[in-house]
Amino acid sequence: MKYLLLFTILISFNGVMADNHRSDRALWVAKLKLDLAKLKGPPLLADLEAKRTNRIADLDLLINSGKYEGKKLDRLISMREKVLNTELPSQEEINLRHQKRIKMMDQKLKDPMMRDRKRMQNKKTKE
Repeated sequence: MKYLLLFTILISFNGVMADNHRSDRALWVAKLKLDLAKLKGPPLLADLEAKRTNRIADLDLLINSGKYEGKKLDRLISMREKVLNTELPSQEEINLRHQKRIKMMDQKLKDPMMRDRKRMQNKKTKE
């Protein structure tokens, strides 16, 4: 019985310690995503065109497979038409979207709630 109690305490302590770093990890992952977005820069227009042609080819493959009928086939055809009819943005628009995305990610890191979580984690580790 004594060993069972010790074993239970040991397991629960490990669970508490493992859960302790969750918000710190979320902050770290957010910083990594921001750094990657800054380093990669905005995508090129040619990359978007390649993605679009791949998407159209995939939809054509699904449509021509004969596996889908009725409403599902109509949905695939409408998805293909939608991809064909959408215009690709200019490189300037892509750059603006990228800058806006980086700004939003940076604001998220500077959010008081995120800082308060970090402060609380620092207080817990100091005690």
